[in-house]
Amino acid sequence: MTQPASGAAQVSVLVATRERSAGCRRLCTAIEKQVTAEGLRAEIILIFDGCAAYDWYEASDLYRAVLLDRQRGIAQARNAGIEASTGEVLVFLDDDAIPAKSWFSGLMSALDTYPDMVAFGGRVIGSDHANLYGQLRDQVYYRETFGAWYVDPRDSGDIVGPPYVNGGNGAYRRSSIVEAGGFTPILPAYSDVELGRRLNLAARGVLVAEMSILHDHPSTFHPYMLRCYRSGLARGVLWTAFRYQRDSPLRVGSAIVRNILWQNIVRRSARINAPRLYTIGVLLCQEVIHGVGYARALLAAH
Repeated sequence: MTQPASGAAQVSVLVATRERSAGCRRLCTAIEKQVTAEGLRAEIILIFDGCAAYDWYEASDLYRAVLLDRQRGIAQARNAGIEASTGEVLVFLDDDAIPAKSWFSGLMSALDTYPDMVAFGGRVIGSDHANLYGQLRDQVYYRETFGAWYVDPRDSGDIVGPPYVNGGNGAYRRSSIVEAGGFTPILPAYSDVELGRRLNLAARGVLVAEMSILHDHPSTFHPYMLRCYRSGLARGVLWTAFRYQRDSPLRVGSAIVRNILWQNIVRRSARINAPRLYTIGVLLCQEVIHGVGYARALLAAH
């Protein structure tokens, strides 16, 4: 991956997008306001992942586009953005996100506060707190990955040493992500998780309270289960391609059994504001579908 040319931007904001014109425009408007208020020397790079540029897009001193000839997936799209960027700090935001008004000020403050940290992220807050599947994303996956801080907006402190920063809500010092080679394109999901491992973000990353985004989590059964299946596929690839021990068949199988027999019934369902038996049933489906995806990845490798 390339290093920036002279006259580089201070911050490159990279937005991979596909057929989400309205959401992407809303995001870009929010970014413009914040980088202007902060006085940042910035560039916004839209990576159109196998779709035409949106009708509102116009190249300018602030905006540039990368047009991919076909849909290549989020990891390759983000890598294409890295190649096209010049910024000292590379920001990644999802095209359907709404960043907190403090997002960029929080990032700039964190860059100074944590000079030894290479990656900065924040909360990804579901925009529908009553929806069952949104609650499952927040109260199961995010809570168990990052701790109770993640779902408690009253906690205004930062968290040093997360396992990774979310690929749709994060920033990296350019040198770190370029030296690492960017995101791994063979992963159907979890490319941000795998990058966090390579960069050792448990020692070199921080979650910043001001860097929160609102995001639309899957809100119905089918897209939620599709995400669970893809996460299972990804964990299978993490094992077959990289041999991460935490993704071994023994570790994954044991976790699935423990979740079905104990965690889902006793702990997880108690955090969800929905009928408990129905929640347990959805959680059971989640584990089964995740396991199917994982097993398919193992079979495909042989």
